[in-house]
Amino acid sequence: MLQQEEEKTWDVELKHKERLFVLHFCTDDLTFLNATASYKAVYKERDKRTGKIKERSNEVCEACSSRLMSREHIKIAVAKLLRESQADLDEKNGYKLLKDLMLLADFNPAEIVKANGTLTVKDLSQLGEKAKCIKSIEPTKFGLKIELVDRSKYMQMYLRYLNLIKPEVLVEEKLKVIEMVPKSASVEEWNKLAEKDCKD
Repeated sequence: MLQQEEEKTWDVELKHKERLFVLHFCTDDLTFLNATASYKAVYKERDKRTGKIKERSNEVCEACSSRLMSREHIKIAVAKLLRESQADLDEKNGYKLLKDLMLLADFNPAEIVKANGTLTVKDLSQLGEKAKCIKSIEPTKFGLKIELVDRSKYMQMYLRYLNLIKPEVLVEEKLKVIEMVPKSASVEEWNKLAEKDCKD
């Protein structure tokens, strides 16, 4: 019986809007694991007089989504879809983190701040992804103090990552021992031993 339950697709017992709700709850970036936001995104209310869609209040969506999440077939569907999509989510998040790591290790400070310490753009949002390279912005009596992240730290992290996916080939070097001599041996004695070994 349990095997038959596992073989069923996650949405087999769901109605159309329930299916959309579960999809939002399990896979959408904006509503992920947020039942209220997922409900609000799917269950729209249309004004009978004007025909326009009006948004439901958070209180209504919270109560309705809570009732929806308490239903057994919804719980099963959510659990199944989260299991199925987890591998994809992990891969996606892993790629995003790696992309951020590369950015923090390789950014050009001149593209973010000018020589006088001010931003190269008028608005912080204009920096896009490069805004992640700013550690802090503090107001001072002379203007804004902008501190960038420490690139060397992220370079080391990125190099460690590269060593994990492309392990360094360790070359084992075997050193030939000529002969053990007392610590007090002179340079001349060492040279004599080396010459003798070469002749052998």
